[in-house]
Amino acid sequence: MTVKRPLVVDSLIVIALIAVHLLVVREVSDQVTGWLPSWGAAVVGVVGIAPLLVRRRATWPVFLIVLAAAMTLALGGHPGGGVGLALQVALYTIAVNSPLLSTAVAAALTLAAAVTSYAANADFHPVVAVLDVVLLGGAIGLGLVTRRSRQRAAQLREVVSQLEQAREQLKAEAALLERTRIARELHDIVAHSLGVIAVQAGVARAMPDDRQQACEALQVIEATSKDALSEMRHLLGALRAPEPLDAELRPQPTLDQLDDLFQTMRDVGLSLTVHTEGEPYPLTAGRELAVYRIVQEALTNVLKHAGHAEVQVRLRYLDDHMSVEVLNDHVLPHADRNGHGLVGMRERAVVCGGTLDAGPLPGGRFRMVATLPRELAA
Repeated sequence: MTVKRPLVVDSLIVIALIAVHLLVVREVSDQVTGWLPSWGAAVVGVVGIAPLLVRRRATWPVFLIVLAAAMTLALGGHPGGGVGLALQVALYTIAVNSPLLSTAVAAALTLAAAVTSYAANADFHPVVAVLDVVLLGGAIGLGLVTRRSRQRAAQLREVVSQLEQAREQLKAEAALLERTRIARELHDIVAHSLGVIAVQAGVARAMPDDRQQACEALQVIEATSKDALSEMRHLLGALRAPEPLDAELRPQPTLDQLDDLFQTMRDVGLSLTVHTEGEPYPLTAGRELAVYRIVQEALTNVLKHAGHAEVQVRLRYLDDHMSVEVLNDHVLPHADRNGHGLVGMRERAVVCGGTLDAGPLPGGRFRMVATLPRELAA
């Protein structure tokens, strides 16, 4: 549709100018004493105005045709009428689309043509010359202003495009950093599991005569290895950058530590209520870590942006998945569905095969829901 609009506008301009020109030719047909007959003036006018249909693609050829038509009418003793207005449109188009030097050349050619027509017209009046100069300057001035406005708009679009690219890059970097941290945490879990396997394997090997204790050690190895293999599947889906030298080496939090997190948030002023639906069941270490970090990040965002808001946390244990909902009574003023905090939470959910959705609700509240498919610890 945007391609056809200029053609529609130019068509309307051409129709209007031809109508004006034909009307002027008819009104002054009895007063003209020049060599060009009225029907010839009408034809010249139509031929001079019609090329405006392609003025945006053939700026200079159209200008020269219109200028030649205007000269023919002036030398033939007819008023410019619609052709004079068409010349202003052609000059405006050159000023919008051509360099300043080309605009100056077009203005000089128009002035030269005007002087020539004035010299050939015995009824020339200075007021007409002043009016023509004013119209010429107005058309060129309006074209230059339009050109400058378009240049600024193009620059603004370029800046907006660069900002959008920078934003997308920051989002990608945030996702990469979060995946790196997730991978590091999962790596710690797997390393711990392999350490347990190694110790229990040593126990079983050191006691070949104690069948019961060896069986217990093997059971621990079996359960731990299943847990580690589960986490390794998720680890393969996460991106991992080189680990920084100051990486923290400490046990990763589990769901058992959520109560401590809730109490900490209450101590710093958050009005927090917690509801648990369904019978809690054990999850893999990676899923417990993801749930903990998602809840921690959501509550931190509320505390940071909404102050002492009232917050509800719901933990739902269903047959095939577990969901975490954090609902507060204030829309976060800087809440963004693609903000870095939400990017991190979403990455954690995705790595575990789940989803995360966050956004404002009617009534001035904000809701975050993370859903993770159920995968029990071995």
